[in-house]
Amino acid sequence: METAATGSEESGAAEGPVEAAAGREDGGCEGLWELPVERCVRRAECGRCSRPQKVCLCPFFPVHPLKVSTCLYIIQHPAEESRVLRTVPLLAACLPGDKCKVLIGRRFGEDRYPELAAVCRNSSTLILYPGAEAANLEEVALIFPSPSTIIIIDGTWSQAKDIFYKNSLFRLPKQVRCNALT
Repeated sequence: METAATGSEESGAAEGPVEAAAGREDGGCEGLWELPVERCVRRAECGRCSRPQKVCLCPFFPVHPLKVSTCLYIIQHPAEESRVLRTVPLLAACLPGDKCKVLIGRRFGEDRYPELAAVCRNSSTLILYPGAEAANLEEVALIFPSPSTIIIIDGTWSQAKDIFYKNSLFRLPKQVRCNALT
């Protein structure tokens, strides 16, 4: 009584790709290495604002860098560098190079960043970071009409908090906050 078909060949059904691969020793990977690989081509970026050239914002920037007396130190979390809405390059494009310094990282020790350490120890340096001890920036502006340096932490709230609390240097300058507009 051999009337029941047990395999796909015996039943007349066509063998599928999964079944065919299962029967091979190489697991069905033969020829995969010859498949063409598409190269990822990035859109051309503007060298000044770091935006794709099709949406370059440079025509909206000042022709010449703004004249400012205060130096900004932007402490940028590494994850912010690759975000789509990068605003730090926009700010840097509008200010003179010696007035806007961008440092990217999570940890900033005195030995690795001696210039930043000296800036943090300067009595006229301010750090923009909210907190119980932070003074209103508008009130501080009356006391320090032109602070020499303002340190700004660029990141999400949790990233900024991590940077602020894990770097003792950032607790040396006077802490200021911006009050909400009323």
